Amino acid sequence: MTWRVLISAPYLVPAIEEFRARLEAAGVEIVLIPVRERLSEAELLPGVKTVDGVICGDDQFTKAVLSEAPRLRVISKWGTGIDSIDVDAAARLGIRICNTTNVFTDAVADTTLGYMLNFTRGLSQMNHNVRSGLWIKPELTSLRECTLGIVGVGNIGKAVARRARAFGMTVLGNDRIPVDAPFIRETDLAVMALHELL
Repeated sequence: MTWRVLISAPYLVPAIEEFRARLEAAGVEIVLIPVRERLSEAELLPGVKTVDGVICGDDQFTKAVLSEAPRLRVISKWGTGIDSIDVDAAARLGIRICNTTNVFTDAVADTTLGYMLNFTRGLSQMNHNVRSGLWIKPELTSLRECTLGIVGVGNIGKAVARRARAFGMTVLGNDRIPVDAPFIRETDLAVMALHELL
């Protein structure tokens, strides 16, 4: 049996030839819709009528789109957030929703630390000044002197906490579910109520 799978994840589409032989050997017929960042409801509607599965990015899988896809059984999100998919409509139609846990954890944590370094060390401003022929020595802050509050100590929050501790920061955290004791010991995380953290 052949499964028709729409692939619209913007990072996968340019590399699809790397996976084509493996997918076709598994009985997958690849359906591609040109995508730049994400597909809108209007862009998806004509392409979902005959597909059995989807590997997508942040495409708008609304109730209207899902209702026009009678064969669709699974949507696999290349990423973690599934907020662009109408999960309730999918459940009513028997469409399974999957995501890629931790796929962007390191990238988001690295970017967060990058911004923190930029803000405390004035990197963007110093770069601009030097390129303008100025050598200004601003008074700046070391991350070691800072306290970081993390609201939501999930995978990304934990990755940020580890990086912050490597810079010597004091790290506070809050989460709706208990943070595991080994992680608290590893990072010296001070867990507290949200109002206290803020």
